[in-house]
Amino acid sequence: QKITKDKKIATGLHILGDVYTKSKNLSSIVKVKRGISNIIKKNGLTELGSFYHQFHSGGFTGIVALTESHVALHTWPECGYLTLDVFVCNYTSKNDKVCKKVFDEINALFDPTRINVRAIKR
Repeated sequence: QKITKDKKIATGLHILGDVYTKSKNLSSIVKVKRGISNIIKKNGLTELGSFYHQFHSGGFTGIVALTESHVALHTWPECGYLTLDVFVCNYTSKNDKVCKKVFDEINALFDPTRINVRAIKR
């Protein structure tokens, strides 16, 4: 189907989270990277590649490219905070439940005390 100015086709779900936590995983790039890859695989998504960077302050940033879109996160251990971005789209199947599950499972890696979530149909 073509997308025109008057008609938008929802192809996926994009969940953005502000996550507050006291978890040591805010600095554990190796553990989190392994955990995210396992979550992606377990939920039937396809990881194309990833890039992670550790900052001197202890935080890190990570981006995982999926055939179905992406996962991105940025941590600030000194603030007990991270941002999490999960977008799953696909023209051939509805992946809203998978997107929510991946978002929730990644959050669980950080044992959050509070989460602010925004979900966008795209």
